[in-house]
Amino acid sequence: MVTIDNATYIILNLCRVLAYVQDGLVLSKKEGGEWGLKNIHRKYQGLIKEALVCYTSDQNMIPNASLAVEYCKYMKNNIGL
Repeated sequence: MVTIDNATYIILNLCRVLAYVQDGLVLSKKEGGEWGLKNIHRKYQGLIKEALVCYTSDQNMIPNASLAVEYCKYMKNNIGL
């Protein structure tokens, strides 16, 4: 397994940024993740759910590295970076 530093925060903050870009919303990390579950491709829902669980329980997240990288690329493209 590969550990991605701050995976929980990266995943949830990308949701927050996209929520702002698309809908003009300023959200907390938890709210951003919840927004992401409703608005981001369902392929990434498991990743976002895991990030939310780790964030609310203060656990260390060890995501599927290839899926996490794919998610980051997807989000960057949708954000416009």
